[in-house]
This record gives sequence, structure tokens and C-alpha cells, in this order.
Amino acid sequence: MTPTLYQFFHRHVQHGFGRVGITEPATVAYVSDLLTRFARTEALYPFNDQEQRPLTTLVQFLREQRVADKDDRGHAIVVVRHLAEYTLFMSGFFRERLRARGQLSYYADHGRSAYGQTADFEKNGKRAQVYRRLKYDFARVAEALDDIRHHQFPLTNDGPGERTLAALWRR
Repeated sequence: MTPTLYQFFHRHVQHGFGRVGITEPATVAYVSDLLTRFARTEALYPFNDQEQRPLTTLVQFLREQRVADKDDRGHAIVVVRHLAEYTLFMSGFFRERLRARGQLSYYADHGRSAYGQTADFEKNGKRAQVYRRLKYDFARVAEALDDIRHHQFPLTNDGPGERTLAALWRR
């Protein structure tokens, strides 16, 4: 039986995080869910500008947050959580790219801050605890995601016409 995409990510996150001592089930589940959602491009870029073009950069998300803070508190909370998740995803899976551009610490700083704000906004105590943990362990979690990408999601194909993640998913 082929696992669901969530099960696929959960297995790899649990294994990769376990290697670096991140064993909290709620953190593993949250990051697995994040990766499952971000497998769809529209989830990675959920906001649009006035011309209905997707916002695709951290600077654009920060601008969206600033506008939302003034106009719509509920939307601001959604934007802050997305900022947290986007920066974690990018800092983990595209670490070399951010480092080469001199942006890794910029992303990490904004990610930690956004997770702290998300924890403050969150009414569910258990979820707030996960967000706080991610605020304090942001660098370690991002490094673990980078390690997972390098060791568990190799970027070479297993065979002709075979997509890497699709091949891994069937394993």
C-alpha cells in the first residue's frame, strides 16, 4: 500500500529529526504537516498583490504583514504564521541558496520572530507550545531539514523518467 504524502513526510521527518535529538511528537507532526501542505505551490505562495500576482518573496510577505496589522488583525495572524512556516521551509530545504545570497540569518531571524508572534496569538495551548519550541529551536530544526534533504531526498533520479520524490514515496 502506498503511504499518503503526510505519512511519507512523517516517516522521513521522524527519522531525520531523531538523528539530531528532536523527538517531540507534536513538532514532528507539525513539520510533517507543513511539508505536506507546501508540496503544493499555491500553499507556499497563498497571498496575491493588487494585480492578483502571487507574493513570492519574504520581503513581500513582510509588507503584507505590515498592511494587515493596520487593516485586518485576523489576516495579520494568518500572514505571521505563514511567514514562520515559509522561513523554516526555505531555511531547511533551500539553505545553500539562502547562504550563498547572504540571506540565511535574515530568514532565521524573521522565522524565529514570526514563530514567537504565532505562539502569542495561538489560543490552543499545545499548538502554542509547538510554536514556542520552533522559535527557540528554529536553527536546529532548519538544519535537520537540510540534513533530511541531503540524506533522505537525494536530488538524483533512480531510473529513466523517475522523479526522485515519487520514487522515494513508493519505498
